[in-house]
Order: sequence, then structure tokens, then C-alpha cells
Amino acid sequence: MFKIEELRRKRAEINAQVQLLAAKDAEASLSAEELTQFESLTKEFDEITAQIGRLESAERMNATHSKPVKNGSAAVHTKKEAEQYQGATFARLAMSIAASKGDLEGAARFANDTIGDGNVALAIETSAGSGGALVPQNTAMEVIELLRNRTIVRRLGARSMPLPNGNMSLPRMSGGSTSSYVGEGTDVLASNASTDDVKLSAKTMITLVPISNQLIGHAGRNVEALVLQDMLSSMAVREDKAFLRDDGSSSTPKGFKKTATDAGRTVPWAGTADLATIDAYLDNLILQLMQSNSLMISPGWGLSPRTYMKLFGLRDGNGNKVYPEMSSGLLKGFPIQHTNTIPSNLGTGTNETEIYFADFNDVLIGESGSFAIDFSREATYKDDQGQLVSAFSRNQSLIRVVTEHDIGFRHNEGLVLGTGITW
Repeated sequence: MFKIEELRRKRAEINAQVQLLAAKDAEASLSAEELTQFESLTKEFDEITAQIGRLESAERMNATHSKPVKNGSAAVHTKKEAEQYQGATFARLAMSIAASKGDLEGAARFANDTIGDGNVALAIETSAGSGGALVPQNTAMEVIELLRNRTIVRRLGARSMPLPNGNMSLPRMSGGSTSSYVGEGTDVLASNASTDDVKLSAKTMITLVPISNQLIGHAGRNVEALVLQDMLSSMAVREDKAFLRDDGSSSTPKGFKKTATDAGRTVPWAGTADLATIDAYLDNLILQLMQSNSLMISPGWGLSPRTYMKLFGLRDGNGNKVYPEMSSGLLKGFPIQHTNTIPSNLGTGTNETEIYFADFNDVLIGESGSFAIDFSREATYKDDQGQLVSAFSRNQSLIRVVTEHDIGFRHNEGLVLGTGITW
């Protein structure tokens, strides 16, 4: 083939020279030397053309008797790399473990071959198998950050702290030192600030997420998003309840309500629920925080949806909204959030709720920074009505997420709890 192409190029060069001589002959007669050159080039052109014809005939005959070459190795198919986004590793870990029915070796293969995420496969391979797959540290921090937008305690400014070895003691000032002016020759008694510790100890939170067996084994952004949202929502609801209302019993954290009640930081509601009384009550809650020497670095409100909508809809005599800033997420200049984990059926009349107001800069959440994911197709769980449900009978599987954390309050004077709210 290479010889034929070379001859064709050479023939094209000869043709160009012949065309030049022919053009010159059309204008004037060629010299004897040029005529000799013309005849020589023409002869050479014909010889090359004949040689090309012979070579092409030989190639055609060779092609007639040739046999296809067998490929000794299979084709290599490459899978598109999985898209990365916040929380992707967490969701894919859970999906891989579910697809392999809890077998970590199979989960690693599913993550690598089906999902196409080698990092998830590596994370599973390096996990400790006894308690499920351990979520990598950087992914655990992603999960905590995703929870921030779903729990009002985190959203209002509570600070996350590492919880090394499951315990931490943070000093806080419990009694203030004093200062005074003195005259010449007068002694002043020195005084020291008294301190105690905020002690955080890891509390284990187990989240059970039912997932349809029809989704197991499928990969894709939509399935991942569904699994991720279910896990985050379950964790966020339980976190809010623990951080706000758990009392420290039964291995739960000691939350806002118990801490404020023990410290005498409650303000009961009394009176008729009209505009003036409600506004004065809110001012009183703020005043309680201001008078307690709270630094008020990051104060904020936590309310039930019923109370939130009551305040949102309050109007004055002219029909104007009393708190228009609520459309911007503020109440009396401070951030406001609502959650269903603050009930509206408290009290003897089952019509009371609570208002949480605090400097959330003093609220500390100790995080172990570890999540373990496991899976079961035979487990049972309690639904939102408290009824025991068999995952097997409902064609479901359970994803279990285990993590550890605790909550602490550096200054109890930075907490105010409104109780007995009937609006």
C-alpha cells in the first residue's frame, strides 16, 4: 500500500511537469531539448501508471484470500464516573450496603461497578465490618453540615465541637469576680471568678430508615436523593427533639427545656391572647435574656408552627402586620425558626406550647464525627404511631445509621423558656 501511494505521488509530479511543457508549447514551439524532455516524461508517466495497475491487481487478489484476525482480548468498557455532590458518599454507602444485603465485600463491588464511585468502594473496603460500614471523616462532616439546615438548634447558631473519645469538659464562669474603686491607703479585698465545667458525654442515636426493596440495587441521582433525604430527615427530627426537650434520662441528652427549668429560666404565659399582651410577653422574654448579662451574640427564637403562624398573622387596628419582618426570618430583630418537635398539645388542657429563646452562641453540640451504616431485611421497627412493624412483611429493608453526640449550655443565663403558651 505504501509503494502504491509513493508511485501515485511521483506520477502526479511528472504530470505537473508535462502540463507546464504543454502550456508552453501552446504559446510557442518547444526547443529540441524540451521536446526530448516531454517525450521522456510521457514515457515515464505511462510506465508508472502500468506499475500502479499491477500493484492494485495484486492487492485485490490478496484481499480475496485473506482471513479476519481474531481479537485475543475482550473490549474494555469504561463506566462514566459518578457525579459528586454534598452527601453523595453518605447516600451511596447506604445504597451499596442495602444492595449487598449487608455484605461489605459485595457492597464495595456494587459501589465500584454499578454506581461507579471508587471512593465509596474504598471507604467500604477499609471499614470495620462488625458494626457496619464506617462513614469517612470528611463525609461525616458533610452530613453534619447537611443537618444544619434541617434542625433549628443548629440553624439558629449552635456550635459544633469535636467529642474526642466520647467525652469533653469545657470550663465556664459560674460566679463573677468583682472590681471596686479605693482611696489612698485603703485596702481592697481581692476576689476570684468561680468556674465549673460543662461536661459532654457521647449519647448514641440510632436512626432506622425503611426503604422499599424495589429501590434496592438501583443506582442514579434520583434514588440517591430519596435515600439521602429520608436519612437526613429522620436524624434531624430526632436531634431537634433531643436538643430541645429531652431530659437526660434513658441515655438521652439533657436538652434546652430541662436545663432552663432546673436553672429557673422559665417565664409562664398569663393573660388574654391579644396583640398588646402577646407583644409585651415577647418583650419580657427578651428582657429576661438582657438582664441576665447574656452577651446576646447569636440570640434566636424556636416556636411551634401554631405559635409561629399566630404571630405571622397578627395585625394592628389598621390591618397592617405587626411583625412584617417574619417574612425575612426575624422576630423583633432576632432569627426565628419553627419545628413540629415543639408540641402544641401540652398542659392539662392539651392546648399549650412553648417558646424557646436563647443566645445560641452558648449552645454547644459535641460531635463524635463518626457514622456507622448497617442493613437488615428481617428487622422490625416502630412507625410514627408507635406500632411495631415488620420490614419483611412490608417488603421493606431497614438502613440503620448510628452516631454519637451530646448538647451542652455554657451559660444557663443565656436561656429563656416561655411556658403555657395557649396561642
